[in-house]
Amino acid sequence: MNDIQIKCFLIIAEKKSFTKAATELYISQPNISRTIAGFENELKVTLFDRTNKLVKLTEAGEVYYDFFKRFQLEFQEAEKKARILNNNRQGNIRLGYIEGWKITRFMPQILERFSKEYVGIDISIECNNYHELIKSLKADQLDVIICLDKFFERETGIKKRTITEIQRIVLYSEYHKLASKENLTPYDFRNETFFVMNNEDNINIDVEIRTYCEPYGFVPKIKYVHNTESMLASVQNGMGVAIYDVWGRNLNTDGFKHILLDSYHKVSMAWSMNSTNVAVSVLVNEIYFLMKVYSA
Repeated sequence: MNDIQIKCFLIIAEKKSFTKAATELYISQPNISRTIAGFENELKVTLFDRTNKLVKLTEAGEVYYDFFKRFQLEFQEAEKKARILNNNRQGNIRLGYIEGWKITRFMPQILERFSKEYVGIDISIECNNYHELIKSLKADQLDVIICLDKFFERETGIKKRTITEIQRIVLYSEYHKLASKENLTPYDFRNETFFVMNNEDNINIDVEIRTYCEPYGFVPKIKYVHNTESMLASVQNGMGVAIYDVWGRNLNTDGFKHILLDSYHKVSMAWSMNSTNVAVSVLVNEIYFLMKVYSA
């Protein structure tokens, strides 16, 4: 997916004609047809109804039109701010996200694209627990943080934007007595201890864990530990299991196995309402758009 494909798609939708769009873009009609065919192939949907003389959007096309049009308007605003930064040839963004997350499936590509587009902006990365990330954001030690959306619910003085959803899992040890059983289900762990981090800000976590297990017909036995490393060590040594998510760095390492749950965490970006760093909105828009692409 690239900017040319998006631009062609939007103009065809507005002109209701491949010919008129090709004329406006100064390209041939066969070229614009090939561009849209490739775009539809990437998105795995048909964008236009071509059965009549008048070209019109399909239902899927209308959804993508609304999305890309909103992005175009937001991107134009971001470009204005980016031009200011590029003129000054300076800028810095301090980005933080949850420790233990493996987000290399998309983040390196996002940062590489951003660095090429906005040469004057430097990005630094910090990983920590959500409590420290929020504290650093409020102390102006970080500009943008990426966390589970639920951690922002009671926070004030910040703006946030949901960027994706990640599936929850039951994490267990490869040495667990059930590890060799085929076709494991969450119900198979009904008699296991579920390890949970004990944090004063993580209120009602026991209620959440029980809610995740309720659809599978059991109430989990919960045991609290002080931090993520203690939780993972307890699981890895076969002492019980834990509710985790598919971004967990430990999923594909020796000692762990997992099964998927039919539920998801929302993931959001947050930044200070009082931020004067214009580079922040540029990065936020870029991550939001590219996450939609990588999640498609």
